[in-house]
Amino acid sequence: MTLKKFIHYVLFVLAFPLLGLGGISCQENEEAGEYDNWQSRNQHYVDSIAQLANAGADGWSKMVAYTLVDSVENANPNNNHYIYFQKLESGTGTESPHYNDSIRIHYLGRLIPSTSYPQGYIFGKSYSAYTLNEATDVPALLAVKSNFVGVATAIMHMVEGDRWRIVVPYYIGSGESTNTSGNIPGYSALIFDIKLARIYKYKVDTNTSWH
Repeated sequence: MTLKKFIHYVLFVLAFPLLGLGGISCQENEEAGEYDNWQSRNQHYVDSIAQLANAGADGWSKMVAYTLVDSVENANPNNNHYIYFQKLESGTGTESPHYNDSIRIHYLGRLIPSTSYPQGYIFGKSYSAYTLNEATDVPALLAVKSNFVGVATAIMHMVEGDRWRIVVPYYIGSGESTNTSGNIPGYSALIFDIKLARIYKYKVDTNTSWH
């Protein structure tokens, strides 16, 4: 073997273990994507909440989305046809809003827990900070029918002063596609904390100012 070939051989032998270790290191440091297996992870979350609701555990209950009531009246819908809710506070109101009414609500909406967001990524809120301050926060004004089907259904069962936590499966929520803002991936279950602050009856309560 010539001297030149011997030097090349020695350099290759010395470099080979480093290359191998480098490959292992890259694999070990490679992190899973924030939304990998997102559909199955969300389905698992919904199924776990459904199990609690079916058992009446931790204050969870469920109701069928209003657009599905007729079609599933005598059927057994799967977990994605239900809204799941916990009643966190009970209000003193005596009426619930109807589909055409307007409302003011305090709300915070988030996704299921993920690697970067252990409490769930917050995609929308009416709070000025990350916790509700009813002394200073102005509740959002919107029409009941402008909400996702699942959210509208829950709101139509609340009275003024009620505060609920609800879980809305993708099927009656944001759907299979990522929304236009890009902050809600397809197949996302949505978690909302909602407090119904006021109801404005359709064509009756024309002054919707907050005071």
